[in-house]
Amino acid sequence: MTPVVREPATRIDRFRTDGFVRVGPVLDEDVVRRLKEGATRLISRFGEEDRVSEDYWHFDVDGAAPVLYRIHNLEKQDWPEAELLHRPELARLAAEFVGEPVVPTAFALVLKEPLRAAGVPWHRDRPHLPPHLVCNISICLDEAGPANGCLEAVPGSHLLPVDADVDAVRDAGPRVPVPSEEGDLVVHDVRLVHGSGPNPSDRWRRTIVIEFADPAVSLEP
Repeated sequence: MTPVVREPATRIDRFRTDGFVRVGPVLDEDVVRRLKEGATRLISRFGEEDRVSEDYWHFDVDGAAPVLYRIHNLEKQDWPEAELLHRPELARLAAEFVGEPVVPTAFALVLKEPLRAAGVPWHRDRPHLPPHLVCNISICLDEAGPANGCLEAVPGSHLLPVDADVDAVRDAGPRVPVPSEEGDLVVHDVRLVHGSGPNPSDRWRRTIVIEFADPAVSLEP
């Protein structure tokens, strides 16, 4: 299991060595509460044809309602909490890991419905980039562990070559679960090999993910 690392120098070292670090709570409890309420409202719109766009990613299930697993481009959605994604605390945290200046380059709500959610296949977000230049900050809106599909990662895999075989890296391991409490922040390098299991439990797992990068970095392959 991955512990919380609060001391900045230690968590920077952990990020550079392992490619991920759980930093614990950073945002005020009220901010987390408002983000969680906003996420609930966004999810409730799924299925309302006049409100939902192609940013609502889902998969179909025979004989049942489709399963929503991601709301992309959160900054474009109509919700009062959108400005909270630009909190200076988040940019300062990202700058610890990838340097200054830093800008947000992607926003998404990743979610796993109770009982129905599938796992996320193991992957790397942007393996073509050098390590330590772009990171994802995950704002955990629910308690998460292996039972409801928490993040899992292979430490040090962000340092592997761009053409590393993801499945082989996963199978060789070690596969490390990254549990979280409500309000925790988890930071990972976009080159990291990671994934997550399904959610057969009766608990939600919802996470707001924000990518941060140096504005001089080209994100295109």
